[in-house]
Parts: sequence; C-alpha cells; structure tokens
Amino acid sequence: MSPATTALLSAAADLRLDPSPGFAATFPPCPSRVGEMRRRTASRLQAWKISQRDAEGITLAVSELVTNSVVHGEGSVCFVLRQVANEIRVEVTDSNPQPAMVKNASPDDISGRGMFLAAVFAQRIEVSDDGYTTTVAFPLSGHQR
Repeated sequence: MSPATTALLSAAADLRLDPSPGFAATFPPCPSRVGEMRRRTASRLQAWKISQRDAEGITLAVSELVTNSVVHGEGSVCFVLRQVANEIRVEVTDSNPQPAMVKNASPDDISGRGMFLAAVFAQRIEVSDDGYTTTVAFPLSGHQR
C-alpha cells in the first residue's frame, strides 16, 4: 500500500470518530487538484465559521502544500483537513520520502517559496519520520502563536 493510501485509510478512520470532522481526499498528482483542495478547504473553513483572515492564510498555505506534493512528490497525494481544539491541521502525504523543507529562495528564484509561505501562517510544521507526511498546524485568532 502506498503512503498516500495508508494515510487516507487512517484519516478516514479518525474522521469517523471525530465530532467535527474535516475531510480527506486521495488523488493523482495533477495540477488541477491544487485548486480543488483550495476550494474545498475554503468551503470547510467557512462552514466552521473560521475568520476570513485565518481562512485566507490557511487556504494560501494549502495551495502551496498541495502544489509541493504535486510537483515534488511521487505517486498519489493524500490531503487531510481537520479542526482540532484551537487550530486547523493540514496533512499532506505523498510517496516521496524526501521531506518538505522551508527554504530561503533568492529574489531571482521562480520557485522554492511554498513551504516558506506555509510557515508564515503556521504555528508549527512537522514531517513524519519516514518523510512522507507533512503536517501543518494553524492557530485560530485569539490563540497564541
């Protein structure tokens, strides 16, 4: 089983038990899925009544995280969005064991800013020991960063 499939099955089990579930999706590494995950995230954040300011930052970061997996990952991508206590958690899993990293892109670079942008809005970024899953936690307004 691929890391993305394993992540989806785990997320599906967790979401069945969670009183305020988010959503999980597995998809091929297709650029059109970036916009789809961005729209689904924005819709879910609106349903949860997340402030527009928080939602905009989270949605931008989701776009960058999914783009990172589509461009640099291997095989299917698993995306999970959850609201846990006072934060929003996003998990992105692909089949590339090379962990996502925050880089300092130079002004002339045309790429390499995705994880940096996610980090601007995130409370924390964690990468699984095997390197396949990146989890990003976003604080909600009124809570310490």
